[in-house]
Amino acid sequence: MQTLYRMSRYILPVVFFGYAPFANLAYFEEPGSKLAPFDMGILKGTVTASFDTAYKTAMPHRDASIGLIGAARYVLAGEGRKGVVAGMDGWLFTAEEARAPITDLTQTLDQIATVRRKLAGLGATLVLVPVPAKMDIEAEHANKPELSAYMDHLYGDFIGGLQRAGIRAVDTRATLLALGDDAFFATDTHWTVEGAKAVAQSVASSGLIALGTTDMAVKLQPSKSMAGDLVSYVTTDTLAPMIGLPPEYVAPYLVNPVATADLGDLFGTQAVDIVLIGTSYSANPDWSFAEALKLSLKSDVLNAAAQGLGPVKPMMDYLASDTFRDAPPKVVIWEFPLRYLTDPALWKTPVKLVELASAD
Repeated sequence: MQTLYRMSRYILPVVFFGYAPFANLAYFEEPGSKLAPFDMGILKGTVTASFDTAYKTAMPHRDASIGLIGAARYVLAGEGRKGVVAGMDGWLFTAEEARAPITDLTQTLDQIATVRRKLAGLGATLVLVPVPAKMDIEAEHANKPELSAYMDHLYGDFIGGLQRAGIRAVDTRATLLALGDDAFFATDTHWTVEGAKAVAQSVASSGLIALGTTDMAVKLQPSKSMAGDLVSYVTTDTLAPMIGLPPEYVAPYLVNPVATADLGDLFGTQAVDIVLIGTSYSANPDWSFAEALKLSLKSDVLNAAAQGLGPVKPMMDYLASDTFRDAPPKVVIWEFPLRYLTDPALWKTPVKLVELASAD
């Protein structure tokens, strides 16, 4: 693989610059084309919006050309498109971990406390599970010491603030640090199956949730390869392995209670005491986080997490649901990626929280 990667550093520029004259000539022959002359700005990410639009909409073979441009930029300049931060040794990081720093967590802590009060109003206990930044846990691969140090500092501030506010929270950072390279995928935003399992074990050993007594059965799912979700910010899935961004491999599994003769089980009336709310770290079955929680807590877990909505919207949806009103659980686990703390839109609808809290 290393030999192939070294070869690609020479092959890809040759292919790219060999293809570029042909592709650009074809584009310039199009009526009304307004493509600026090629320069290294393309590779350094300073190309204009009109150039990017032109390549995406007017060039022949545009998918291949965009992939080649991205591959060449990554190989020659060590950069990707907006949305990704390229690290070392084939590691990629989401640009959401490189947003402008924040200095005040007061609003976030207040809103989480409001959620806790709403849950407590119906007898449910909130347990927060922060997900540290990949930029922090995999700092040696990020090669961005200031960003990694900031994410470390932000995590400490967040955990400390939660503890001072009396909000139950599981400290997951040490657990993931102990896994090293196995905590997160190199080219994907998310934790690995091993990372998710280790965090679930930390939740169980924290003493914040009473362990159940249900025997669980594990069913392994077929292993599969995938392109990390950050690869698309660099090049195509096809070209990625040639530039040192190989596929990731994942081995998910399912966990279910062992069948018993209990009548509640037979008729499906047994209540689920634990609900999981969160992001794609929880919602995506490939990481098996909900399954790992079932196994570690020896209790069934209702997974109410959602992908692509951040950590707040799924919680708001659950609090407003008939499921919560009619059958509140004993415990709600809230998986909360640290990087969302720097999102200016995180609490864009805080009034709804106040309304929910006042409805008790």
